[in-house]
Amino acid sequence: MKRQFQELREVLAGRRARLLLAGLALSVVGDGAAKIALLLRVHDAGAGSAGLAVMLALFVLPVVLLVGVAGALADRPDPRPVVVTAGIVQLGAAVALACRTDFVSTGLSVIVLQTGFALGNSAWVVALPRAVGEEHVGALVSLHHALLALAAPLGAGFGGLLVQHVGDPAPFVLNALTFVPLVLAASLLPVRGDGAVVAAPRGLLRTLVPVEGVRALGEQPLLATIVWAVLPFIVALESVNAIEVFLVRGVLGGSSSQFGASEAAAGVAAVVGALAAALARTTRTRAAAVLALLGVISLCQVGQGLAPNLIVYVPLAASVGLLLGAVNALTLTLMVTATDVRSRGSIVAFVGGASRSCGIVALGVGGLLGSVLEPRTAYVVVGLVGLAIAGSAVLTVRGRLSVPAGSL
Repeated sequence: MKRQFQELREVLAGRRARLLLAGLALSVVGDGAAKIALLLRVHDAGAGSAGLAVMLALFVLPVVLLVGVAGALADRPDPRPVVVTAGIVQLGAAVALACRTDFVSTGLSVIVLQTGFALGNSAWVVALPRAVGEEHVGALVSLHHALLALAAPLGAGFGGLLVQHVGDPAPFVLNALTFVPLVLAASLLPVRGDGAVVAAPRGLLRTLVPVEGVRALGEQPLLATIVWAVLPFIVALESVNAIEVFLVRGVLGGSSSQFGASEAAAGVAAVVGALAAALARTTRTRAAAVLALLGVISLCQVGQGLAPNLIVYVPLAASVGLLLGAVNALTLTLMVTATDVRSRGSIVAFVGGASRSCGIVALGVGGLLGSVLEPRTAYVVVGLVGLAIAGSAVLTVRGRLSVPAGSL
């Protein structure tokens, strides 16, 4: 643990890494404020649950539909034109959200905002680790995840306060302002200096469809096994999001504040888990840790379903948050260390878009589970499914844990 903290200090000692992380964290604060303000705007306009569902879908669709384009852009040696342009596009969309409040204009601005995010995010993920030496990539990714886990709820809190005390446009103005340091920080991103030849143009279809991401992932058998285990696991895990409140409030008799406390405990624990992920320093240990943690998370979910009271439930919820924080950081670290630098962006974009798609599927699965199973049973079933997924991945990956890490 002492060595881990020393690594984190070494990462933060670098001025470029500090500025990049600060720019990303500030932008997430602005994003969190804007999302809360957006939800409040749709609610106050009387659009109902259907309108809210449409707006949330608009948030996700650009990320899903632009996977191939995002991957192609992220694989370019110089990420700066992409991330700077994406940041400016997002800034403009945030200003538009502050100026126009009707449903149609809001929806169009959200599409533009998330298009900028979709096209720039993968490039950020791929380029950020180059700001430190290869030996510090795990620490940087863990620190990045921990900061984002803190920034998102902080931004959500700011968003609610600004809407209540200043007015609807204020959170969007804040969001626009946070893109300024992000764009400035983007100019500090290092260019890939491996001398790799830029891939030939892929053609329109191969660019729009994430063919390259799927192909490149298939060339990394160990990482592919991890990803194909994590994606269905996301569906199982997130399906209980629609059921959790009924378990805590209805079955366990918790109050609104106690439900909020359990969510907060999971969020804080996720930060700790992301930082702890830096303890794994090799491809072998990171892959083994992900598979093991998937199984432990599933056991915790079974425990949540069987919990007799909140005293048992809340520590289990915090444990799930802790382990998920570690899994997210470990998986991202694998994607930026155990892959070919020339196709890393395509893999990151594909996995990001696929995980968002799984989140959408999880909403439907959760609604179905909630309609046919009582909350305790749903949690147990989901936990057992997660155990089956983790066990299947362990059997598939056996003998592959000795695969060496790719060069950064």
